[in-house]
Parts: sequence; C-alpha cells; structure tokens
Amino acid sequence: MSLPESSVYRLGRGPALVATGVLTIATGVLVFAAFLMADDATPRLIGAVVLGVLAAASVLLAARFALRPPSVIRLDATGFTVARPRVRAAWKQVDDVALDSAGFLVLTGEGTARVELRLLDPDARQVLVREVYDRLNTAHGYTRFG
Repeated sequence: MSLPESSVYRLGRGPALVATGVLTIATGVLVFAAFLMADDATPRLIGAVVLGVLAAASVLLAARFALRPPSVIRLDATGFTVARPRVRAAWKQVDDVALDSAGFLVLTGEGTARVELRLLDPDARQVLVREVYDRLNTAHGYTRFG
C-alpha cells in the first residue's frame, strides 16, 4: 500500500459547527452591546468601536471554522504534528501506539502525544489509525506478510 506524502486530518464537521455556532452567538451579543453603547459620548463611542472590532473578529473566526476547520494532526514520511497541545515527533521516536478507553490515540516514546479521536469525522478515525500504524511500520522497516 502506497502512503501519501503527507496527510492532514482536520476538525470534524460536528465540533467545527459547534464552534461556528458559539462564535455566531458571541457575534450577536457583541453587536447588540455595541449598539447599546453607541452614543455621542466619546468613551462610550470608543467602547462601541472596540465591541464592533471584536464582533468582526468573531465573524471571521466563525467563517474560518465553517469553511476550513483547523487541523488536528498532520502526518508525513518523517513524523507527525499534533495541533493541541503542540507536539512534534519523528516516527523513529515512537515506541508504542494505543487506543485508550477515553477515545484518544496515544503515541508514546520520548514524549506522549494524545489525539482526541472524537474531534475527527467518524469516517476519518479508522483511516487515521490505519495510516499511523502503516507509517510507523514503514519507518521501522516492518512489512506485512501475505
């Protein structure tokens, strides 16, 4: 089986839409507060402008989650990068891979990297686990029989 040069597994639709919804609600609250503060008085006007800028930032962040969710893990021929908390390691540094009961893919070696599988789409979970094992086998020179 030929592995792609690199793979990116992104936040699943469910968690991405939850984040988009929360940010959209925050945008509505900020816009409402900005309209309440908008007045001719300079301090209140500055507060309204600040709330308006925060609302614009919230809209942009919501659009980012909706259109291109952030990556959870990146895999390539040399190693992997977990997004949160930021962990980078080479495949040669990984001693063990396990799935724990809490739904995490745990890669241990010189350090520990945990990937919460619930953050991925259900279809991508199995593909990720298979690809991690395949890349680990390739890095250590193992081959399959049959």
